Amino acid sequence: MAKKVLWLLVSCLMVISLVMASCGTVAEEEETELTTETRIEKKTETKTETKVEKQEGFADPETPKYGGIYTRYTTADPMGWDYAHTRLMTSSMMMGQELSMGDWARGPAGSNDCDWTAGFGGRASLLTGCLAESWTLPDDETIVYKIRKGIHYWDKVPANGREHTADDVVWNIKRNFESPASYLYGSYTRVKKNPTSVKALDKWTVEVKYPAADLGLLFVVTSDYLWHICPDVVNTYGDMKDWEHIVGTGPWMLTDYVPGSVLNYDRNTNYWETDPLHPGNQLPYMDGIKMLIIADSSTAQAALRTGKLDEMGLTTWDTVSLLMQQCPDLMLASRASLGTNFPWGRVDGDLPFKDVRVRQALNMAVNQQEILDEYYGGHGELLNWPYADLAVFSNIYTPLEEQPQIVQDMFGYDPDRSKTMLAEAGYPDGFTCTIDCSTSHVDLLSIVREYLAKVNVDFQLNVHETGVFLSIRSAGTFEQMIYSNDHVGLPFRMMCMTSASVWNYAGFVHEKTEAAVSEINTWIGKDDTKVEQVLKDIGPFELEQACAIFLPIPHSFVLWWPWVQNFYGANGGGGYFTPDQYTTYIWLDTDMKKKMGY
Repeated sequence: MAKKVLWLLVSCLMVISLVMASCGTVAEEEETELTTETRIEKKTETKTETKVEKQEGFADPETPKYGGIYTRYTTADPMGWDYAHTRLMTSSMMMGQELSMGDWARGPAGSNDCDWTAGFGGRASLLTGCLAESWTLPDDETIVYKIRKGIHYWDKVPANGREHTADDVVWNIKRNFESPASYLYGSYTRVKKNPTSVKALDKWTVEVKYPAADLGLLFVVTSDYLWHICPDVVNTYGDMKDWEHIVGTGPWMLTDYVPGSVLNYDRNTNYWETDPLHPGNQLPYMDGIKMLIIADSSTAQAALRTGKLDEMGLTTWDTVSLLMQQCPDLMLASRASLGTNFPWGRVDGDLPFKDVRVRQALNMAVNQQEILDEYYGGHGELLNWPYADLAVFSNIYTPLEEQPQIVQDMFGYDPDRSKTMLAEAGYPDGFTCTIDCSTSHVDLLSIVREYLAKVNVDFQLNVHETGVFLSIRSAGTFEQMIYSNDHVGLPFRMMCMTSASVWNYAGFVHEKTEAAVSEINTWIGKDDTKVEQVLKDIGPFELEQACAIFLPIPHSFVLWWPWVQNFYGANGGGGYFTPDQYTTYIWLDTDMKKKMGY
């Protein structure tokens, strides 16, 4: 108990000291009147154009610079280091690598074909080689990877800098799909989506075979959602659970970890990649990354204000607005969020939700526009499913005003029509339904409950502690409804609308969506245009089915200091899902940071 009290006092002192320091920094900024680069954002129909203007007093922000430590934060300690023993692979993303990755040259730093805020959107042409130099899909069951020569593991026991080969790739693919505690095993193997054959044809060539019906999806997963570690570590120690045993090929090497405090990463001086937009420049540019572990959001915000953090992501506009007022030199990027959460009702049983008229009526009973305006202060999107209104999805997103009339009606508040449709479906007096949720969902769902009460639907909340809720969601044991997410950054997977997906909360099955998924699997990795056409066509139909009560989705925000350069707010990841990839390409203007008083 004494230790807990002591830690509480220390935490309070940390918050107070950071806040006091931040106030002092703001005052100093007003006196020095330093000039910085200005970032001007102009919202167009499909993307955000960003222009960087050079201001006097600092080096050109477009000129690469070496050195400096990039400081970020996370809210909790990593949950594990070995993908075979944890379903959360994020701990190894900066150190392990994939066969492919998002092409930085196609992002805003280069041709701006994609802003990298939401991955590659199913457009395989936006991917480039990583551990694999290239790949082919010679038939409907086969992927052949040409492994890049000259990539070495870190110069650390037990690998000691040896070269990475095809045998290492085979080992990692098999271990990912065959380890019961791994993510790929839990998400694919148990629904019989796994390789039928994995083998090295020679030292630099790997052949992977899958069932033809799943080749497209599993090509993406195997190429760009499977992080590789050094087999020598597992052969020597039995696993890679100990952070000190980690050996990878990535740009950042974990050199120190203090639980509850910090993770320090050093630059891999033998990293294989050069900057695709600045030929000959060895990557990464920075000397290292310091990842602070800060559970308290107020402490993290104070750290940003004082320059102790270089960048942070936020989801609340009020906090963003306050920080921008306190620190006007901060840079800001705002975008539609990928974090889509809705109440999903089961359609696979004898429940009211089985009738599409009931599902559509529930949407008409909720004033989505009022929630957006009042609850989120207007900082969000009314229609953000099944695709987010982001640049990478511009070829598949259909604006609300172009949707079928029934979809437009579902996003227009009409409780009288809702009652009529419920009566037509056999519920003139409404009905009672339950929804499983966690404690963090109560405020928003209570608002939804008030709307539904006006059409005589008694929306009862089954509130659980977060761990219990996640177990219920994972097992799919909720009885009627659940408040949960869809991965809208992966639209080509149609995760909530296809029978083979563990994210199909509603239990929805329809020949149209099954056919769409099958066609996407046929073309993904081969023809982006055909994949996009399928998604464009099926999107309105998915909305018509109203398997969820569609709610507005708040914007997400990224703030960073202007000394963080070649950064465009895209910390959401390149390729399929690699949220830390951008750290390889950005650079720091340490001279600017000093002149600004930090």
